[in-house]
Amino acid sequence: MRLFVLCCVAGVPMMASAALGADVEAGKRLAQQRCAVCHVVGPNQRDEVAEAPPFDTIARKFGADSDMLLFDLMGPHARMNALRRSDADDVAEYIRSLVKDEIDVE
Repeated sequence: MRLFVLCCVAGVPMMASAALGADVEAGKRLAQQRCAVCHVVGPNQRDEVAEAPPFDTIARKFGADSDMLLFDLMGPHARMNALRRSDADDVAEYIRSLVKDEIDVE
């Protein structure tokens, strides 16, 4: 149990540092290519195919928590997307940018 806690605590700085180098535009391209099948990922997309939440909804709910976004992309979505870590960082940063864009507009 101690080893598990140590690994979790040691992994948090690695997740935070990875997000710092994430690329919003690369994340947007990946989202359009791989996520748009189920999610609305951008303003010009008509509708999602599945009953998955639009990215702007995800951004409002989790956008400030990049660790949670990254966890969700690498964890539950891993079966669907098989994203590399750097790709997940980019998609998470794109989702975070949707919150920033919304704040800038208001």
